[in-house]
Amino acid sequence: MDLNRLWQNTQEEFKIAVSEATYQGILAQTRLVSLKNNIATIGCSNTYFCELIEKRYYSLIKEVIDRQTKKNNSLVFVVDFQEKKEKKEKLGPLFKIKKTLSFDKKNNGFSSETGLLPYYSLDTFVVGPANNFAHAAALGIIKNPGGAYNPFFVWGGVGMGKTHLIQAIGNAITEQHPQLKILYIAAETFTNELVSALQNKTITKFKKKYRTCDVLLVDDIQFIAGKEYSQEEFFHTFNNLYLSGRQIILTSDRKPEEIQPLEDRLISRFMGGLTVDIQPPDFEMRLAILKQKSKERNISVPEETLSFLAETIKSNARELEGALSQLVNKAQSSNQEITPDYARTLFGFKKKQLRRISSRSVLAKTANYFSFKTKDLCGKSRKAELVIARHIAMYLLRKDLSLPLVKIGELLGGKDHTTVIYAIGKVEKQFSVNQNLRHQITTIRKSLR
Repeated sequence: MDLNRLWQNTQEEFKIAVSEATYQGILAQTRLVSLKNNIATIGCSNTYFCELIEKRYYSLIKEVIDRQTKKNNSLVFVVDFQEKKEKKEKLGPLFKIKKTLSFDKKNNGFSSETGLLPYYSLDTFVVGPANNFAHAAALGIIKNPGGAYNPFFVWGGVGMGKTHLIQAIGNAITEQHPQLKILYIAAETFTNELVSALQNKTITKFKKKYRTCDVLLVDDIQFIAGKEYSQEEFFHTFNNLYLSGRQIILTSDRKPEEIQPLEDRLISRFMGGLTVDIQPPDFEMRLAILKQKSKERNISVPEETLSFLAETIKSNARELEGALSQLVNKAQSSNQEITPDYARTLFGFKKKQLRRISSRSVLAKTANYFSFKTKDLCGKSRKAELVIARHIAMYLLRKDLSLPLVKIGELLGGKDHTTVIYAIGKVEKQFSVNQNLRHQITTIRKSLR
C-alpha cells in the first residue's frame, strides 16, 4: 500500500474516532511523510501542533496505523516544511490585520423595538458537544415557535453563550416569521420597568408590552428570585403567553430548581417545557471559538497561537474572546508578531497552575460519585449502574488524561481495547443529548480539580 492510500484510509478512521471539530481543526492538518523500518513520520504544520498531536493523539494514530499495516509501529512527529511553505504561500503572512472594523456593540443595529442585536446569529454560534443539544432545540423553535419546546429554558455558567443563542433565535424568527412580534429583555429590566410602571401608574401599558408579544426572550431570569411582586407579575405574564401558544425562552446561570428563593409555581412552569444546559467548551470547541472570533474581527492569527490559547484558557467563550483581544491589542501596540511564545508571555502562567490528575484519582472519584468501591469499578460485575460508571471512567481517562486504549483497559480490570472504544464512543454519543450524563461527568471533573 502506498503512503497516500495508507494515509487516506487512516484519515477515514480518524473521522469516525473523533469529533468533526477535532478532525477538521487538528488531524486533517497532518500527513504521512514516510514509513520505514516500522517508524511512521507524521508531518504537522508547526512545532506547536507537533507537540499537541503527539501529546493528545499519539495512541489513536498509532492504533490506526498499526491496524492498517498489521505491524507494530512507532511514531515520530516533525514539522512538515513542504506543507507549511504551501500553506504560507496560500495564506500570506502569519499575522496580518486585514481591516480595522468599527464595531460599536451599543449602536450596531440595535433594535429598541425587539431588544435584539443583529450580530448575534446562529451562523456565528460555534456548535460542539457542550451545546449541540441546545442548538438543535433552537432550530426546532425557529421552525415552529410556540410548538414542542415551550417554554425553552437554557442554563449554564457565565460566558457559555446563552445570550448569543437566544438572541440568535430571536433574529432568526424575525427573519423567517416577520409577522411575529418579538421581545428580548434582561430579567433585571423587567423588574425595573415594573417598578417604574407602578410609580407612574402605567401598569396597563406595562402589561400590554409584555403580554402582546409572540416570542418573549428573558435573559438571566434568576434575578427575579426574592422579588415577590416581580415574580407575581411574571407568573401572570408567563401564563398569559403560554396558554395562548406563544413562545417563551429563558436563560439562567443555574437550573430552575436551584434558583432560590423562587416560588414553586414558577419553578414548575419553567420546567414544564424543555430544559437544557450548556457546558464549558472542550479544547476543539475553544479552538473553533477563537477561529470564529478572529474571523469576525477580520484578523489573521497563527493557528498554533490560537491552539495555545485554547489549551491554556479553559473557562468560557467570553474569557477566550477577552484573551484574544488583549493579545491582538498588545501585539499591535508593540509591533510584535503573534507567536505562541509571545502569547505565553501574557498567559503562560495559567498553564503552570494546572494540577496533574492521576488515573487513580479518576477511578476513585468516579467510583465514589456512584457510591462504589474502586475494586467494584474495575471488577467484572455487569450491574447497569456499574457499567455506566465504568464507561464514564474510561471516557475521562481517555479525554482528560489522553491514556492509550490498552492502558485504560488494563486499569479497568483487563478489558480489551475494543471494549474501551465502544464505551468511549457510547458516552460521546450520549453526551450531547443526555443531560443527566453530562451532569455526572461535570461533577466528577469538578471533584478532580
